[in-house]
Amino acid sequence: MYRLVANDSTAHNSTKSANINQSIASANANNVRAFYNNVPFEKNKIYTIAFWAKVDVKDGNKRELALAIQTVEDIPKQVFIKTITLDSVDWKEYVYVVPPVDIEGKVRVEFQVGLSPVDFWFDDFRFFEGETLDEIRSETFVSPINKIPVSWGYIKKGEMD
Repeated sequence: MYRLVANDSTAHNSTKSANINQSIASANANNVRAFYNNVPFEKNKIYTIAFWAKVDVKDGNKRELALAIQTVEDIPKQVFIKTITLDSVDWKEYVYVVPPVDIEGKVRVEFQVGLSPVDFWFDDFRFFEGETLDEIRSETFVSPINKIPVSWGYIKKGEMD
C-alpha cells in the first residue's frame, strides 16, 4: 500500500510539501514512483536535480530510494539513476549533478520508491540546466585597503549649553 499526500502541516519553503508513504515493498523499484513528466532534455548538457527532504519523525529511520531520469518513449531509456539515502528528520537539501549524456527529447524525472517501505517528505523540487555554485566561497578574500574610507565622518565640535 502506498500514498502520496500534499500537506501544509510541515512545508519547508512553500505552502505545501508532499509526503510519500509506502508500508509494503514492491517487486520493482519503479512500480511506485513520484515523477515530473515531459521535461525537455538536451544532449551533452549538465543538469542538476535539487530538492529538500526529511524522513518522518515517527521513527526517524533512514530511507533509501532511487532518483532517476528516463526518456518518455514506448521503451524508456535510463538517462540517470542514483540510489540516495534520506537521513535527517529535519529538512535537508539534497543536490545531484547529472553528467552530460547523448540523449535528447522529453524525459521523466522521478523518485523510485518501490523496493522498500518509505515514509518521507519532499519540497522545493528543482531540475535545471547547469550546476549549482556556492555563491559565498570560503577562499574568497577581500582586502579593505583602498576600499573602505579611513574616516567614516566628521564629528562637529561645538559648545554645549
